[in-house]
Amino acid sequence: MYELKNGTLCPLCERGKLLEEKKDLVFSYKESKKCFENERAFVCDVCGYEGLSPEANKRIEKELTDFRRSVDGLLSCAELKSIREELGLNMKEMAKLLSVNEKTIGRYENGKVTQSKHMDKLYRVLRAFPSAVSALEPGIIISNYKYESGVMTREKSSYNPKLKNGYHFADDYSFESEVNVIVAGY
Repeated sequence: MYELKNGTLCPLCERGKLLEEKKDLVFSYKESKKCFENERAFVCDVCGYEGLSPEANKRIEKELTDFRRSVDGLLSCAELKSIREELGLNMKEMAKLLSVNEKTIGRYENGKVTQSKHMDKLYRVLRAFPSAVSALEPGIIISNYKYESGVMTREKSSYNPKLKNGYHFADDYSFESEVNVIVAGY
């Protein structure tokens, strides 16, 4: 791999020398702009080629992916990873659940690939309704999760045979049982 350094030969024209400059890099996407201020760039003194170090390129690429996702109303890299982790799934299990390659999950989470709007909606459904995992892929089991809005919890059983239906619903409508339930109306 060619390493960009101050004073090295330009990889494009092979005549000029690269000079290190601090630059503001501005990117536009659908009428929105993202600026990376004071970035270290290497510029050819003959042809004008501009390049970044591999580390800066990787960092900026991930930030630009999240920037485009934000403009498009999609979940960020960190949100996708958080949803997978909240479900207690590894990348292989998430890939099986979503019917994609395991590497695709990694590419979504590290900003190499942007998920489709349909895939984004599926992630949102899984975040809102973790029990959907068993409907999509019965072989994948999630455990010890608690649904944030108070609609669904998974904790110890509070079965009481003296109650008419055998179940106890708390004031916040959470369901405390070994069975996953979605309360109607939410």
